Amino acid sequence: MAACVLALRVAGGQGAPAPAASGPGLDELKKQYEAIFTDLQIQDRDSAKILKQRYLAGLAALEESLQAAGSKLSAVLVVHGEKERFEQSGTIPDSALAAELPALRKLQETWLAQTDAWPREQAQRWVAASERYLQCLAQLQKNLAARNDTNGVEAVKASKERLLNNKMTHQALELVQKTKPEPPAGGAPAVTDPTAPVGPAATIVEVGAYKFYPPGKEPPLKNLQPWRMDFPSADRRAAQFFYDVRISLVTDKSAWAGAPRITVAAKNRDIPAGSTLVLEYFSRFGTRTTNVYLEKTEPIILPKIARGQSYIVDGQGVSAGYYYHYGLIASIFDEGGKLLFQQCGPSPLNTKCTDRRPE
Repeated sequence: MAACVLALRVAGGQGAPAPAASGPGLDELKKQYEAIFTDLQIQDRDSAKILKQRYLAGLAALEESLQAAGSKLSAVLVVHGEKERFEQSGTIPDSALAAELPALRKLQETWLAQTDAWPREQAQRWVAASERYLQCLAQLQKNLAARNDTNGVEAVKASKERLLNNKMTHQALELVQKTKPEPPAGGAPAVTDPTAPVGPAATIVEVGAYKFYPPGKEPPLKNLQPWRMDFPSADRRAAQFFYDVRISLVTDKSAWAGAPRITVAAKNRDIPAGSTLVLEYFSRFGTRTTNVYLEKTEPIILPKIARGQSYIVDGQGVSAGYYYHYGLIASIFDEGGKLLFQQCGPSPLNTKCTDRRPE
């Protein structure tokens, strides 16, 4: 029987190394499997940044070409304004789509298509790698059973159970199964999917003391800088298939309080009304990161955010006082207290992350 190899490395298109004639053991299969998903996670972490840079580069090139051609000032201002708007929000709502500038509209539609397709493509890669891993485990188990290696068989079964119970595997499969193939040419017309994305939110919504703005309609803020957030564990990274939270902080010294501007997006699953975005602010004494403590917890009750929609909301932040802003944890809990999404920044805060909603 041919040796089973997880030749599915995605970074640089490299495959796994050739196994010995008897085939790889369980430890080698695990290493290959983990390497595949490390590559996938790196790709996903970098993809949003790459797509944003590509879109901004396209806008800059278009602006320069319009200037060089001596085009109308109004066209140059439209492109320049779109560049400034996108740098702040990182999204393209319907209200920002260009109606009278085809070159700009083409750039926008390309970005929308790429960002919509990426989660599904990543989920497909995840499922394909998992299926191949299961196949290799089945072959290894058969070989071990033929040699009466009882302990080896049990170890393989345990690895299989861990994969089948992995949250990211389940959510990736769910996303892939939701992706419908294109209808055949000349076939019956497609039936509208009632759960399909409905487009960015169109109106400002108020819930309690907070206002939720559709991207592009939020009030301007100066000196906003993106705050790097990451998932506290590989298991919670699975939520990236369904939701997204992006945070920027005001860094002007005259108003420095770590006040965040948050973009909450429902990528491939609704965020139910009554869910809560919980922000946990951490400060530190002086410059020593060991003296980190929880400064404040800010719960923000969310409106319903339908699949494909996003809102921008401003948090209250904390007063800097005599201490230094260190970072924060952002979590979304549904009305029943179930954790839907969680990220933290900087990454050492992952030790303070929990799936229980703070009081």
